[in-house]
Amino acid sequence: MNSILFYNGNIKTQDETQPSAEAVQVENGKITAVGTSENLLAKRKSDTQLYDLKGQTLLPGFIDAHIHIWKVGNLLTYMLDLRGVSSLAEMKTRITDFAANKPHGEWIMARGFNEINFTDEQRLPNCHDLDEALSNHPICLIRTCAHITIANTQAMQAAQINAQTPIPEGGESRLDASGQLLGIFTETAQGLIQNRIPPYTAAQYEIMVDAAQNAMLRAGITSATDPAVMPDLLAVYHDMARRGKLKIRINAIPIMLPDGGEAPLPLPALHESDFLKIDTVKFFSDGGLSGKTAALLHPYKNEDYCGVLRIEADKFLRLTLEAQNLGFRVATHAIGDAALDMVTSVYAALQPDNHKQLRHRIEHVGLPTAEHLSRMQKHNIHAVSQPIFIYELGKNFRNSLTDDYLRICYPYRSIIDAGVTLSFSSDAPVVKDFSPLMGIQTALTRRDRDEVIVTESETISLDEAIAAYTIHAASANDDTRNRGSISIGKWADFVVLKENIFETPIENIKDIHVSASIVGGVVYAV
Repeated sequence: MNSILFYNGNIKTQDETQPSAEAVQVENGKITAVGTSENLLAKRKSDTQLYDLKGQTLLPGFIDAHIHIWKVGNLLTYMLDLRGVSSLAEMKTRITDFAANKPHGEWIMARGFNEINFTDEQRLPNCHDLDEALSNHPICLIRTCAHITIANTQAMQAAQINAQTPIPEGGESRLDASGQLLGIFTETAQGLIQNRIPPYTAAQYEIMVDAAQNAMLRAGITSATDPAVMPDLLAVYHDMARRGKLKIRINAIPIMLPDGGEAPLPLPALHESDFLKIDTVKFFSDGGLSGKTAALLHPYKNEDYCGVLRIEADKFLRLTLEAQNLGFRVATHAIGDAALDMVTSVYAALQPDNHKQLRHRIEHVGLPTAEHLSRMQKHNIHAVSQPIFIYELGKNFRNSLTDDYLRICYPYRSIIDAGVTLSFSSDAPVVKDFSPLMGIQTALTRRDRDEVIVTESETISLDEAIAAYTIHAASANDDTRNRGSISIGKWADFVVLKENIFETPIENIKDIHVSASIVGGVVYAV
């Protein structure tokens, strides 16, 4: 029997029956006792390993309820990371340098630019910019939000795209004043380019996933949801779980409607094991707020553009009913108020089967009205959102949203007060910093990178923010029976913080050190 006792700690359990403790006993990866150090040390078995917390804080392991795991790993391994570039000129130079040692004609994949941070020209790049950077490689450049792809001329030629190419429902190919391609593809139209790129191998996916796992463990993340998983990646997750190669617990959400296609993918088999869960499917209803493709009822600031609604309500209802009837929960990307109108209406129309009340999710919930929140509460719809957006993308929001919209931008106080269960996540690599500690701090301050507060009235408490990364994030996975709190019978998934988060000044929470992440009693020292 594998036995380990964590003792001499400041343990906050997220369990209402015993919110605080000093020690926790683990047997074969599960929690068997929670109490005082004196009591559990006295009862320990002779073969029990001792882990002296030395007064450090122990919390349930952080759960990122929405992070694109393999894409995080891709930027750590194969793909050019452009997050943080400060000018169009710098971006071009980085692309040129990255391609210098690549074989002629190989696809160049890059991601992460945010044009609002460019100091020379605050605009989207286009095919002409990329042609200037490289002429002997096809380039696929993805904006940080992943809702806009920029292609150079060679990439469009490789994909056999011209100005007359039919555009999938829910997407755009932007043209210049003369009707010529700009190489800018939004939403579902991104598939016209991305589907022509040679796919990654299973071995490459595993390298990416492993790189991401290690990075998440360093941040104290012990469970994560990967939303919008394609069949080839899903097969890799199954294989890694079977071989014991998953270090964190993964909730994989297969995508139903891939970009660039009209037909839905076949539903996979429902699956649940200790390290892999598949019981939810993913839809997109609109685009991203920072790139101004989220679907709004009223135009963006100083524009007559309202974003992109990616799917019609009738089709969405039909597909979600099919998934629900086979036992799948539904997770839908919805940011703008127009998208939230449609999604909450469809969710309200879904009829659960007679055997199980399926709890559906809405991802992001960027601009909800009081009516949307009332509907979510009434129909037990879970909100999965990203406070880090306020910090990293707040300047985008301030520049693109009217005052009326900015007042309801990611309104966490209102969501909680409406009785909607709220869980937190990062949506990385949309953002660079996926640390739950940074997410917690931002939820408390609502300060963006420029130290501007975005709707101070929507701040929440430290306890609420921690719950959103632990017990409520487990609820988003429909798995509070196994994780989310330090309770007897649950998995021994913890994070050890060197400093006491409850005594740390709010502005310093992001600087707290993660000493270790523990998954099933296995200690990953940081």
